[in-house]
Amino acid sequence: MESAVRDRKLTQKTDPVVICIAEEARERARLAGRFDGAGVMVLARDLDSARSFLGNLDRGGSDTAGDAPERVLRIDGLRLDVTHHEATWHDQPLQLTPHELKVLGCLATSPGRLWSYQQLHDDAWDDAYFTGPAAVQSVVKRLRAKLRQAGLPLHIEAARGVGFRLTVGTDLHLVPPVRSNGQMRS
Repeated sequence: MESAVRDRKLTQKTDPVVICIAEEARERARLAGRFDGAGVMVLARDLDSARSFLGNLDRGGSDTAGDAPERVLRIDGLRLDVTHHEATWHDQPLQLTPHELKVLGCLATSPGRLWSYQQLHDDAWDDAYFTGPAAVQSVVKRLRAKLRQAGLPLHIEAARGVGFRLTVGTDLHLVPPVRSNGQMRS
């Protein structure tokens, strides 16, 4: 099993898929933390979200210019097309470098899953020699700033000395009071 985890590219088509549905973000985070990484874990807040995600995988298709499959990921209003180097948040373009897009794309394939520096490097730098976590940390630092600036409710959490994971924010947002007949109601 360790060799399957080490070599994701060879096992992508045969990895088991675990689907976890939990309404509370805290419970989804707990489940993700218990996952051993042997396979793919899909975390959803409800059955409709899981169906939507799985339906998006079904519509993946192939690149007409060659035999490379398209790599399009969607999380809420975020859309990442790694093949065509496009990233949008609610149809507004995000200006990401190729490494930023690939790192975010890797993290977004399994939100909540902890990705090691090595795994992120292998995915974003196309198997270039891994010299340490500094390059990945630098890309994540810039990526966090861009996600924050665009107002995305996604966060990249660090596991010191290990790597990173993508989480959906649980920030509370104030809702303005509703006006009815000129009076404020809360």
